[in-house]
Amino acid sequence: DYDFSSWGNRMEWLESQGFNPVEREKIIDSQYNNIKGVIDLFTHEVTTKNYPYPVDGLVVTYDDVEYAESGSVTGHHATRAGLAFKWQDESRTTQLKHIEWSCAANYISPVAVFEPVELEGTIVKRASLCNISECERLGIGDKGSQIEVIKANKIIPKVINVLESKGQLVVPEHCPVCHAPTRIDVSEFSGTKTLRCQNDKCPAKELKKFARFVSKDALDIDGLSEQTLQLLVAQGWIQNYVDIYRLSTHSNQMISLEGMGTRSVEKLLQAIEKSRKVEASKLLFALSIPQCGTDICKRFLNEYSLHDIVEKARNTTDVEEFCHIKGIGKEISSAMITWMKDDENYQKLVDLMAELDIYEEAAKSGSGKCENLTFVITGTTIHYANRDELKKYIEQEGGRVAGSVSGNTDFLINNDVESSSGKNKKAKELGITIISEEDFIKRFVREELVDNNEDNDKSKQQNNNPLQMELF
Repeated sequence: DYDFSSWGNRMEWLESQGFNPVEREKIIDSQYNNIKGVIDLFTHEVTTKNYPYPVDGLVVTYDDVEYAESGSVTGHHATRAGLAFKWQDESRTTQLKHIEWSCAANYISPVAVFEPVELEGTIVKRASLCNISECERLGIGDKGSQIEVIKANKIIPKVINVLESKGQLVVPEHCPVCHAPTRIDVSEFSGTKTLRCQNDKCPAKELKKFARFVSKDALDIDGLSEQTLQLLVAQGWIQNYVDIYRLSTHSNQMISLEGMGTRSVEKLLQAIEKSRKVEASKLLFALSIPQCGTDICKRFLNEYSLHDIVEKARNTTDVEEFCHIKGIGKEISSAMITWMKDDENYQKLVDLMAELDIYEEAAKSGSGKCENLTFVITGTTIHYANRDELKKYIEQEGGRVAGSVSGNTDFLINNDVESSSGKNKKAKELGITIISEEDFIKRFVREELVDNNEDNDKSKQQNNNPLQMELF
């Protein structure tokens, strides 16, 4: 019977249950001066260090939950119902000790190493300078330069100003790891200057690539840490990605290595075998193609199959071949094409394909069951493992899943169709159809997948623990 229609009531209920919600202040008369007055009070507490926890800002939001949920959503925020007030980043002045050049998969990045300073409750003594263009923009020099540093968003150390520059920035002519010559590349699209090692076989460069290859977002090989990779690379057993799938030929030798025994080698080889079945976007990300992160790889594969991406990239003469894909610009399109046209890279991929079982998620298409429809999901799921699994299917079928009900919503999915929840009320007000999971499956799920949902439903029923259900 508790009224949960306002955030304040929800906070009070949490307190009554023994929780300690964040500090808050209700503004009855929402005039500018009243809001500013409350912000000033919080500002005093935070900036005078009276508040016991690190804080990066305030959220000013409507106290009406239903009204707040009616706002549109962004990729980062649940709704646009709140306004964020951010305090200025705390800065410190310190002295530059030297510039360290750190070798990564695709470039050598400058890192400022300076006299330690305390920022936002932590000791900071290093900050990435990103690339040569950023160093030039700041006007950074050498040892003894006076610099101003912050923790951007209270998290990432960053040099924001050079107060006094001493000496000149020295860009290394040789790689700090393999000592091969370096070169400065200038992007033809953005003009950004980056330093690169000219040795394609640089151990540091390859090690970072191998680490990305086995990471969770890529092939997800549990137990193959960067430290272990370094050990195996040093033995000469891993020179290309495909060599990871041939490590079993060295199993007896691996057991004798420091830090590795029979059991750990067995578990590692099992993890490698398990990783042979891989989704295409994960494999594409694993290849360390410049500019191509997880989201970009998914965008490519939402438009084309992996085979078609390779064929188009190798045969095109247009660097803008993929620019029609949403979120893909000239630089990313060019990066994909350049990587695929390189015969050595292409051979690496061909060798991998012979070892892997690659599958592709169904791409969005005009024939998708949910094409051009917007859904909102609320409540618990029965047939799907969770909301994310249901959302994934909708997106594969060309649909969209929003966080709140609005005039753009086509269907609200709620197993409690007659619920008096805020989302149900809003849907009824707007004349939006409310359907259960069973209704959704009948209308939108491809026939060949219905049996899978039924099997999943039975599995969930078998695994339900009455005690857990009561507790949670």
